[in-house]
Amino acid sequence: MQWEAVRASAQWAAYGDALGFITELTDTAGVRRRIGRDDVTTTVPWKRRVGGRYGRDMPLPAGAYSDDTQLRLATSRAIRGDGEFDAEAFAKIEVVAWQAYALGAGRGTKAAATGLMRVEAKWSQNIFATKAARYVDIGGNGAAMRIQPHVWSARDLTNWDNITRDVVRNAVSTHGHPRGILGAVLHAVLLAHTLDTKELPGPKQWRPAIDWLEQVPDVIAKDDELAYLWLPTWSDAAGIDFRSAVITVANECRAALEAFEPTSPLTAETYAALVERWGGFNDATRGSGTVTTLLAAVLAHAYADSPEAGLLLAANTLGSDTDTIATMAGALLGTVTAGPPPGTVQDAKVIDSEARRMWDISQGREAATFAYPDLLRWSPPKATLDLVGHTPMGPALAGLGPLTPMDTPTATNQATYVWGTLPFGQSILVRARHDLRPLDENLLPGDVRQPRSRPAGDAPREQQLLFDAPLQAAASAEQRPVLAGTAPGAVSERAHRHAPPPVEEIVQELARNGFTPEQVGRALLQQIRGGRYSVERAAAFAGLLARAYHQDDQ
Repeated sequence: MQWEAVRASAQWAAYGDALGFITELTDTAGVRRRIGRDDVTTTVPWKRRVGGRYGRDMPLPAGAYSDDTQLRLATSRAIRGDGEFDAEAFAKIEVVAWQAYALGAGRGTKAAATGLMRVEAKWSQNIFATKAARYVDIGGNGAAMRIQPHVWSARDLTNWDNITRDVVRNAVSTHGHPRGILGAVLHAVLLAHTLDTKELPGPKQWRPAIDWLEQVPDVIAKDDELAYLWLPTWSDAAGIDFRSAVITVANECRAALEAFEPTSPLTAETYAALVERWGGFNDATRGSGTVTTLLAAVLAHAYADSPEAGLLLAANTLGSDTDTIATMAGALLGTVTAGPPPGTVQDAKVIDSEARRMWDISQGREAATFAYPDLLRWSPPKATLDLVGHTPMGPALAGLGPLTPMDTPTATNQATYVWGTLPFGQSILVRARHDLRPLDENLLPGDVRQPRSRPAGDAPREQQLLFDAPLQAAASAEQRPVLAGTAPGAVSERAHRHAPPPVEEIVQELARNGFTPEQVGRALLQQIRGGRYSVERAAAFAGLLARAYHQDDQ
């Protein structure tokens, strides 16, 4: 497996997501309202309504991605430097925190995320039944769209047992129907085949991949937590035998392939006919985990020599699950495509950094591990609006750390929305209360907590209303200081450790803001807590600060 293949897979997956996000769940008139034309040709700035029918239209930058890429990055962070997938951190922290910034989220995954906020819920036991959804009925593509990092970080692409185990552990935290679980496994093994052979799988390779699905119960049986915690609980809730359900879904996939007639080339008309035949336009089956995986495989195979055209076809087939089909096809196409996608991708450097970390893990190299909060003390707020709160360091997102607002907030009757950046550079559109409430320090990553100078509830009023006075921030993801100084293709340790950006950039920012005492003090505390070289960093910071202050004064 080559680094370039992993990198391109990650970038093309995000590009497909960004293209399809523009056209998701709308018609031609809706596309025209969003981008001023009838079809998508590349990534462009656009507006999307957030907050429901009575919400507001929020501007999205060119290359903005949806929940597909958001949860893919969350999966990546949950893979430790030693290659082990931290299923509990992913489920209890990443998926829960994601509710504060989710874009284009599916109903099933949102319902599962709410379920994971319960104290008793675990990644392996998130069984729930509400008026909106039942866990065992969630069979959409919300798991399949996010599991690529398990393949990118795999040390042996031919060991489908290990890949399948981690994919299933990931999937069952939110998806309980075999279509959702097996769709994720099927996409994973097809991606593993592509990375291993450097060839996109066609119908001959799809069949053995579908046959592999019947081995999933045996993989589960060899994992203690899946076998003794998840499976019995699932069987009680579903009332059926899991192996029998797996065989049923595998047979559905075989039947779909029997009705598939490869055409060359795959045109807009023949692709739309296939989507129709497989239920991709039907509300009940549009987002099926298995149907989406098969459609993505068909597109990738047909457009191996013209990946952009394949993703544009997926994005412009209105009424289908445009973003997820395109993102999964993009993950496959990217592995055999030399070079980056032709359009802008939001947070491209962050995506590159995580892709590089996955590749380093696959090669057995030393890699950083994200410093999640202590799960023994993790007790998220009961309301998702309170996942963003104020701390002595400023606003923060539970589980992921400090949040730097980037622009003027937009208020609705229910909440305030604002674009912000997390310490590792990712851009998110967060949803929070107008007045931020205190955020328990136990909800912050361990390496960014700071000694409290005052009780959390006594934070200054201007800090509680920080979204009404956003901080200065870099103009774009490409310029954010968190990645400054990182060599091309290198893993950013700071991106995973929440360490501050270079002191020179911090001093320049403080100078632009007039050396306000609160910001100077906060920046100094960041240096003191900067890790192994905190003393040296603090001394260097103080010297540069004094020099810049006196130059400014003159």
